[in-house]
Amino acid sequence: MMTTFESALLLLENELITAKDVSLKRMRCLGFAMGHTCQFYDAEKERTSGGLPLIILSLLVEAYESWDLFYRSICIHRGQDEIITTRFNESPELKNLQRVINFLIQLSQLDPILGEEIGRAGSQTVLSKILVQIKRCISIAESSCETTEEEYDALMDLQDSACEVFSPIIRGMPFTDEELRSRLPLVYNLTPVDHSGELKDTTFLIGQVTKRQSAQADVGFVMWPSAIVLSRWVMSNPHLIRGKSILELGAGCGLVGIVAASFLTKENYDNEQTSEVSSSNVIITDINDSVLENISQNIKLNEVDSEASIAKLDFYRQSGENYFPGGWIASEMEGMIEQPRKPVDVILAADIICQREDAIAAAKTIHDALVPPGDGRCGGVAYIVCADSEHRFGVEIFPSECESIGLDVKTTKVAELYGGELLLECMESACGYVDGMELTFFEVKK
Repeated sequence: MMTTFESALLLLENELITAKDVSLKRMRCLGFAMGHTCQFYDAEKERTSGGLPLIILSLLVEAYESWDLFYRSICIHRGQDEIITTRFNESPELKNLQRVINFLIQLSQLDPILGEEIGRAGSQTVLSKILVQIKRCISIAESSCETTEEEYDALMDLQDSACEVFSPIIRGMPFTDEELRSRLPLVYNLTPVDHSGELKDTTFLIGQVTKRQSAQADVGFVMWPSAIVLSRWVMSNPHLIRGKSILELGAGCGLVGIVAASFLTKENYDNEQTSEVSSSNVIITDINDSVLENISQNIKLNEVDSEASIAKLDFYRQSGENYFPGGWIASEMEGMIEQPRKPVDVILAADIICQREDAIAAAKTIHDALVPPGDGRCGGVAYIVCADSEHRFGVEIFPSECESIGLDVKTTKVAELYGGELLLECMESACGYVDGMELTFFEVKK
């Protein structure tokens, strides 16, 4: 019969399988769950002070305390000698400790933010004690002629697992409940505005980078207004991305590309039922490695990894001269070697201009990255939303920079699209949004 500890651990192991499972559990443990708006509703039933990190830590502490008693009981001091009287690999204490640590590794991989929170809650202190004791046990095992291979392997496996999740760089006081809430993903229940019925309301979870912003390159750490507007526009115009190769520029948290990938994932699932094949895909790009890590996590969180991937693209590295056959250069995350990439049918971009130089570089990037017209096909199209020049320097010269290198540009105020409905949902969650902020929609054709 299972103990209370084993039952609690098994329940969590079965409940927390995916990144989305973990994020939803983090929300519920702080008293929130997803509703039909961009906010949360109360979920007091599962609310726990300290949230999910403290629940996981309590399991680790309980497993360690049992192990510690076992460890002390089998190490009998005789002067400087220590004699093992019980086999390590046969003990339920070691097995339970190994199981909890393996679960902690899994959770940290599924949700690195949770991994940091568990570390700050106190897991690093416990793990450091475990490592000291395991090192001592291994030394004892190595000096004993009675040690079996299975016993030695069990100790080494536990040491390896503890080392994998132990991180001395995780320092600081435990996060307060208020701080834990601020680190939860944003919840967007987005609705199309054309009411055609092709796409229904869809909920997206979008994590922001939890590091402190310290430079201009860190602007992608948080959600910006234009991304929400462009995402709802994409949901209202799925026919414009159906069957297309798509590139999101300066993606920040990646909402726009994830919305597009979500539609394509559903589209491809439906196509599988009819044996149709789609070549659609979404490449979500940014220049900041921390931002790209967050986008990668958000792709998993929204379960669109079959259609979406990431790449490290620098606007300032594109020549603006590759009209035919077209193409762009990018590297992998944290990579230094850039490789040429094929041109795409559609570019999506939101709030990618913060200064005049950005407008010039963005125009060159769009010029190169879109497929050129030819062989009876139209050239590629970029759909871009930016705040106006009052809030984003350089936006005012973007149309002329595009036109100067042969691109066609159509400019529309977002407030004039769909009767202004694109501005009526979820905007309060965006960084820097103020009532009356004017946003501009650009349609750029090659």
